Amino acid sequence: MTQTKLHVPSKFYFPELEIDEKQKQKVQQMMDQTNQENAPFFWENGFSKSFDVPVDDGEIRVYHIKPKNILSKRPIVFVPGWGGFKEHFHDYYKSLHNKTELYYIETREKNSSKLNKNAKMNMHQKAKDIQDVINYFKLKNMDFILHGTCWGSAIIFQGLIENSLEAPTIIVHDPMHTLWFPKWILKYVAPVLPTFLVRLMKPFFQWMQLRGMKEKVQRERAEYFIKHADVGKWKKTAIAVKDFELFGNLSGIEKTVFVTNGTVDKVHEQVNYPKIAKELPNGRFIYMETDEAQREKLMGLIAFEFSKISVEEDIPQSLKEFEKDLDSNKK
Repeated sequence: MTQTKLHVPSKFYFPELEIDEKQKQKVQQMMDQTNQENAPFFWENGFSKSFDVPVDDGEIRVYHIKPKNILSKRPIVFVPGWGGFKEHFHDYYKSLHNKTELYYIETREKNSSKLNKNAKMNMHQKAKDIQDVINYFKLKNMDFILHGTCWGSAIIFQGLIENSLEAPTIIVHDPMHTLWFPKWILKYVAPVLPTFLVRLMKPFFQWMQLRGMKEKVQRERAEYFIKHADVGKWKKTAIAVKDFELFGNLSGIEKTVFVTNGTVDKVHEQVNYPKIAKELPNGRFIYMETDEAQREKLMGLIAFEFSKISVEEDIPQSLKEFEKDLDSNKK
C-alpha cells in the first residue's frame, strides 16, 4: 500500500500523520455524502433556539437545534475555539442538519456573553461554564458527545484535569496546548496597555501573528475574528490564561479522549495532536487528512459519525481504519 507522507512543520517524523491515497479518497467521499449544501444558518431566528444560560458572573449564549426527526442516537455539545464566530461553523453544521441535535456554546470571551464588570475569565471558570450548560439542559447522566475544537478543546481539557467536567464521549479536534499569542505580549504588554490602544493596534497584532500564514481559508477566519473581537474581553482573558499549558499536565486524566486532526496551518500545529494523545493515559488519535479549507467540514463529519452510535459502541465502524496505534510509541 502506497503511503503519502504529509509535509509536517517539524524536524521530527510522526507516522501517525500518514495516510494512503485510498483513505484520502474515502475521507472526501464521506464528507461529500454527509455534506448538505442547502443547510440553513443554524443561528437564524425560528430555526434554532437561543438561550442566555446563567453562569457565574453573568450569562453566555447557547444555540440549540433539535430536528423533528432525529436520525442519530445522541446529541452533540460543541465548544468552538477562541474568538470563533458561529458564521465560521456553517460547514460544520452542514453535516448535522436535520439529523442530529446540537448545542452550540459561545464561551465567555465571545461578543454575545453578558458578564459583570469583574467577571472571571480564567480556564477554571470557562470549564465550569461548560458543565453549567450541560446541567442547565439536563444532559447530565445522559448519553451525549462533548466536542471541542482549538481553544474549546483546551477548555474541555481543563475540566478533565480538574475533574469538574463530565461527558460520556469526549472528542477534541486540534486542541490548543497553550495560547497562540506571543508570550511576551501576554506577560509584559497586555497588562499595561490600555484597551483603547489595543483596539488601535489590532492591525499590527494581526500582521505579527498571521505573517507567513498561507492557508487561505483559515487565514481569512483568523483575520475576521481578530477584526471583530471584543477587545476588552480578549485582553482580560488573555492575561488570565497566559500561563496555561497542556503538555506535562495530562497524565492524571483517566477518561478516554479522542483526539482528532486532518489539516495543518500556522495556528493549528499538527505535530502537537499525536503528542497530546500519547501523553493521555487513555488517549486515542484519529487522523483523516484533507485540505485546510475543509477543516470544519471534517469536524462535522467526525461528530456526526460518533452521534450515530452509543457510548457503549466506542468508535464508529466508519472511523476505525483512521485510528492510529499509539501504544508502541507511548513513553
